[in-house]
Order: sequence, then structure tokens, then C-alpha cells
Amino acid sequence: MEAEVGVLMSVSKERQLYDEIRELRAILEHIEALLEERLLGIDEPLPDEVNAIKEYEDDKKKGKVELINLDDILERKDD
Repeated sequence: MEAEVGVLMSVSKERQLYDEIRELRAILEHIEALLEERLLGIDEPLPDEVNAIKEYEDDKKKGKVELINLDDILERKDD
């Protein structure tokens, strides 16, 4: 009898874990879909994103944006 109760509890816990994993998977799939839409440009950018892009492009034209080689930064830290 005790063995049967232990098996039932084990099955119950496994079912609960299975349900939680399915729920997490659904959430991750939703997040992935959102990311793909943004990265592929299916959705239009949000107003704040448009402003940030405009500011970046303006700063780039004015020479305010400087790309720095990552190796140069790492070498400075080592000194």
C-alpha cells in the first residue's frame, strides 16, 4: 500500500513538472516569436526606437560615434 502511494505521489509530481515545463515552453516560444518579429522587421519600430535610431544616425554623421576595436580595449585593461 505504501509503495502505491509513493508511486502515485511520484506520478503526480512528474505530471506537475511536465505541466510547468509545457507552460515555460509556451512562454519561450512567445518570446522567440516577438524577437523574430523585431529582428526581421515584421513589426514597425516603436516611436522610442525610431528616435533612438535617428539620434544614433545623427551622431554618426556628426562624428560623435566612434567604433573601437574590442582588442584595443582588452589590451588597455591588461596594461
